[in-house]
Amino acid sequence: MICGYLGPQGSYSYLALTEGFPEMTPEACDTFSEIIEKVDTGAIAAGLLPVENSTEGAVTAVMDSLLTLQHGAIQAEVIYTVCHHLFMAEKDEAAMNTAYSHPQAIEQCRHFFRTHYPGVKLVPCESTSTACLLAKEAGNGTAAIASRWAGLHHGLKPVRGNIQDNRFNQTRFVLLGTGTPQPTGNDKTAIAFSFHRDTAGNLYEILKIFAEANVNLTRIESRPAKMELGQYVFFIDFEGHQQEPAIGAILEKLRLLTRSLIIFGSFPKAQRVLGED
Repeated sequence: MICGYLGPQGSYSYLALTEGFPEMTPEACDTFSEIIEKVDTGAIAAGLLPVENSTEGAVTAVMDSLLTLQHGAIQAEVIYTVCHHLFMAEKDEAAMNTAYSHPQAIEQCRHFFRTHYPGVKLVPCESTSTACLLAKEAGNGTAAIASRWAGLHHGLKPVRGNIQDNRFNQTRFVLLGTGTPQPTGNDKTAIAFSFHRDTAGNLYEILKIFAEANVNLTRIESRPAKMELGQYVFFIDFEGHQQEPAIGAILEKLRLLTRSLIIFGSFPKAQRVLGED
């Protein structure tokens, strides 16, 4: 079974995929939208996407891309411990003037660079693995923020390890596929919705439905609806499975109160944390 991930090989998406779903064959993709499109069209069977980080919060590019999902659904989630490392083609810290990485990784290490390398320019790129390729190509003076696996795989020399500002730096990934997993008794459901008009009390009425049903929300975010200022799309994850009668009743009430309701899927909760120590 082929599973798309944000490549190239060695990105944190790659590591989470190979450790969390070792039975799948990884296929590198250039963007999150490409992963979703390939799952929707059946070009690949599955896709892995990072949705939130314990340091930087929501991965907004993924949230926006998920709104285009047509046929795929979330099948599972994994939590991966992200440990960033600093690599160079030649271990010459005094010459370091530029460091490449994915924007999320840069933000997760910004305090470290302000403290230890205040003069180094932090440059975003497509992925942490791409950062290694760029550092290797540029040579002396250029560094990469990446996983230990990626840095060593691309032949770079380690400069410093565990440079992330938050020692409890974790990213949650979701696995896209087709169909709906059966209830396990320990599930979550992910949805997004918007209102006809954003008026006082709209969101309160939604939250009251969950509170009255004693259903716990595990995540709530909002994103601009990209229509006009003040219009938002709300993302909610909550405990329970859409095939359970109580959850089905909640979803029916939400349909009556919203302009659009997207159900991304119901899936088992992550049972363990993957990644480096």
